[in-house]
Amino acid sequence: MRRDRELEVYSTTLKTVGLGAIAGLRSMAAPALLSRAVRRGYVPGVEDTSYAALGSPKVSAALQLTMIGEMVADKTPVVPSRTSVPALLGRVLSGALVGATLFASEGGPPTTGATLGAFSALPAAYAGERFRVEGTEKLGLPDLVLALVEDGVVLLGATRLLRKKA
Repeated sequence: MRRDRELEVYSTTLKTVGLGAIAGLRSMAAPALLSRAVRRGYVPGVEDTSYAALGSPKVSAALQLTMIGEMVADKTPVVPSRTSVPALLGRVLSGALVGATLFASEGGPPTTGATLGAFSALPAAYAGERFRVEGTEKLGLPDLVLALVEDGVVLLGATRLLRKKA
């Protein structure tokens, strides 16, 4: 019994770190994809928490639209750096939200999850920016190609983290 609980905590911690990092790459993707997973029943236990609204079809649809909007806007030159203060704060808050939700769904302390998610978003934001800058400068790849690769990592990574267990 104790071993099962340890595995749940470990799994939740890994999901939180991963989803927090995804928030660092695309701030709206982490809550949007978590909301979709909650709505589909892949993340049980959220309905009994203060994060239950994430399972609402309307909230999920709204978050999906904002995620798509962010991914489109990211390809334009008018979007500020992800490490500018407002953008970085949004990513940290997004990581905190998904971390708190995941920990609360398992009956754990949401503040621990929020802290873990927020601190995972920070280095990911800087790493993602570095990936794009270095890829264009040193490899000569178009930024659009790197942005699409980043989108793929975000979508596939989050989907894999939040998939329903067999």
